[in-house]
Amino acid sequence: MIYAPVIIITCNRYEHLERCIASLKENTYADQTELYISVDYPPNDEYKEGWEKVCQLLQKPIAGFAGVHLYFQETNLGVYENYQFLRRAAFENHDRLIYTEDDNEFAPNFLAYIDKGLELYENHPKVYGICGYIDDYPFHHGEDNVIPLTDGCEWGMGIWREKEAVVQEQLTMRTWINAAKDVKLMKQLYKNRSRLFSRMLGRLISGNEEQELLNIDVNRGIFMALNDFCAINPVRTKVRNWGFDGSGQNIIGDRDEHVQHVGQRLDTDRDFEYKLDRVEVNHDNDRLLDSNDSWNREQAKWYRDPLTYLVYRLLGRKLFLRLTHRGYMK
Repeated sequence: MIYAPVIIITCNRYEHLERCIASLKENTYADQTELYISVDYPPNDEYKEGWEKVCQLLQKPIAGFAGVHLYFQETNLGVYENYQFLRRAAFENHDRLIYTEDDNEFAPNFLAYIDKGLELYENHPKVYGICGYIDDYPFHHGEDNVIPLTDGCEWGMGIWREKEAVVQEQLTMRTWINAAKDVKLMKQLYKNRSRLFSRMLGRLISGNEEQELLNIDVNRGIFMALNDFCAINPVRTKVRNWGFDGSGQNIIGDRDEHVQHVGQRLDTDRDFEYKLDRVEVNHDNDRLLDSNDSWNREQAKWYRDPLTYLVYRLLGRKLFLRLTHRGYMK
């Protein structure tokens, strides 16, 4: 079996990072797994105390892994560019990787689950990646122990270099503008993944045609929906997220959500064997993600209205942007 390296981006959350590494160390196959850790430089003085503690933590030898590669940035890259830096570094020596931020805690069979999934579905034409996290929703899965979803949650996710290159090529506004010309495709997107429809439409009516899109979970979800791709998710979560405490940049702190997420029960098995009848997305499961998700509805109010899309499609992009006073952005 090929053991994918784990890449971890961090900056100042030393307690999260320590928990993350400790949980990975307890994993089956940890001693076969390399770690790549990039410490971003603090953006301001508020982050310096935690950053110094992270640096002190990483000065101690990290045992229990096949190898540890540490990078200390000299200027602030930000979360996204730090991820891009580490992704490129790992892909220089590996054809697959497992990505996580520092606020995730892992089940002891997380690596076994990801590594075996990356091997099993490497050549499957519809599988984009292997996700370690699953919500506590009443998903339909029958006797299977994994679920294909049109979703790319970054909370511990395995990807392949070759398939990731396809995503990078397609995450452009031009790709989305061309896809939006297909009314049938957009109707299916609205029906099955209302959140992704809303986010895509919001970009269409506000973004520049030449714009490259960030390789983040929502945009990857749109990529999967437009191309009939999916990600494999476990029935029992392999990841517990501690990032709802307000310490990160992507998630606003919320006490109730924090309690909910840190209270999720991790799978306690030490190994994992896949049981999936066939790779086929049940769109009822996809719709559960959106009906239960508290995504930014205020920001997306008129973006999620299909009438907005129909007007956009009938008028054409150029006229729509002019009439809505958004100008025409080439």
